[in-house]
Amino acid sequence: MREIAECMAAALADGRDVVLVTIAGGKGSAPRHAGSQMLVDAEGLACGTIGGGALEARAIAQARALLGSGHGRFEQLDLVADLGMACGGSASLLYAAVRGGDARWAQLAAAIIRCLDERMPATLLLRCPEGQQLFEAAAALVDGDGKVLAGDCGAVLADATETAGAGGFASLGNGSDAVDDDGAAGRAAVCDATPLHSAGVAASRFDGAWLALPLEMPVRAVVFGGGHVGRATVAALARVGFACTLFDSRAEFACPEDFPDAREVLCGDFGSIAASISLDESDFILIMTPGHNSDFAVLEQVLRQPHAYVGLIGSRRKIAAARQQMLAAGIPQADIDAVHMPIGLAIGAETPEEIAISITAECIQARAALRR
Repeated sequence: MREIAECMAAALADGRDVVLVTIAGGKGSAPRHAGSQMLVDAEGLACGTIGGGALEARAIAQARALLGSGHGRFEQLDLVADLGMACGGSASLLYAAVRGGDARWAQLAAAIIRCLDERMPATLLLRCPEGQQLFEAAAALVDGDGKVLAGDCGAVLADATETAGAGGFASLGNGSDAVDDDGAAGRAAVCDATPLHSAGVAASRFDGAWLALPLEMPVRAVVFGGGHVGRATVAALARVGFACTLFDSRAEFACPEDFPDAREVLCGDFGSIAASISLDESDFILIMTPGHNSDFAVLEQVLRQPHAYVGLIGSRRKIAAARQQMLAAGIPQADIDAVHMPIGLAIGAETPEEIAISITAECIQARAALRR
């Protein structure tokens, strides 16, 4: 979502009209999951993707027809009957036309970027009223308590109040399908979420009036070692959405200008990483320092801290030595066995760039497993 927000912010600053297209749900072999987005301008696809092919081509054409209107639109497509796609299934699309220079949407885009930078949980709400195919587009960003951080606060409160009069509010749903079994158009939140609350409003029936999209926080990947492989790995990971931090003890290998894709470049002591960085349970740790001793020092420290993934580069002999040293240091066997060593998928990689691809592929695999 960061790319979408940045692209929207730039377009609105330039006064260009855009249309945000979101997969609201689907069944069967849809090209991408609910919550996938793209941004369309007068030239066509500006950024993002909802899967390419016939579905995306149709959506781009529909979006361009909405440019400048300020309208929202909901459509449900049978991928076989409507698009001739052999994969089958169905997809529901939500369009939101945003006029160039719209201050509310510009503030919304800036708030999304800020939340992602600060790793602050928030939910994007896109107006998607039940039973309507064409309506006024609106959006808001709310925090975990339902406080509106940016966007159309008035629309959220108005819809919430209307829902309250109809019999109260429902919490955010669980699941990605936005099409009922009988084929009727439905609405659903695309991720697990707790009930939202805002000032003066208990909650809102978000699955009836709004499509709720919790921001997917970028996973931080901390790469220890800024050599050839480290540099290539940071670049590769950043391209697939990881927020990379590069850590090295050598000042000449911790130059920010050498790592333009890194969010953060740190120069610290491999023997005392806590003095420079704090790790949490969502972090991916990749160890490729210039020497075995520093590798083992970092590995022992990391295994005593929270993390989601740890990988260590090295030969079979080095990996065996690492296991022995970690056991001698009192690290539980189960924690040692959970380390990916040698790091990366076995694809016969040799060059730094090839090794970076193998590492990145393994990280994508691990990230996907954690999100299931």
